[in-house]
Amino acid sequence: MIRPADRFAACADAVMTARGGFTPNDRLLDGPAAHGVGLGLLSVWIGGPADVPMLRALTTEAAARILHRMVWLPCGAPHFAEGVDLALFAFALEAGTMRALADLQDHLDLPASGAPDAETIAAAAAQDPRLLAADIAALHQAWRALRGLPRWALPNPAARQPARAEA
Repeated sequence: MIRPADRFAACADAVMTARGGFTPNDRLLDGPAAHGVGLGLLSVWIGGPADVPMLRALTTEAAARILHRMVWLPCGAPHFAEGVDLALFAFALEAGTMRALADLQDHLDLPASGAPDAETIAAAAAQDPRLLAADIAALHQAWRALRGLPRWALPNPAARQPARAEA
């Protein structure tokens, strides 16, 4: 079993690598982004307006800290099986924690609260993790398709050596 900090590091590395470094016009975030962090998320993180130079200066380590506290923990990823955690994290990063969890809950025939509650975690644990991860990836793709975004392949953290990230 992989330690929680290492699971986050592997998932964050996979997602940040897939999202890429600085881009001046991220279609999903409708503006500049770096390592999966847009101006909006960075502004919330710093407690005030962020700008493009701040995004350009954002290191992968700083982005990992932001994604850990603002996406990974709020979506409850540490409570889900390996693979499911990555699929949920990638979906929550793009669609938002509440949307990703509500879609998962709907898929599991649970009330869609958008919270990583005990009932959701237990229902997910009762599923085959590989199948559930694939189902979450399909929900993510459907969400992207509704917004006219291109298909996005779920990164594979096992194919990469995890980067050292703060947990």
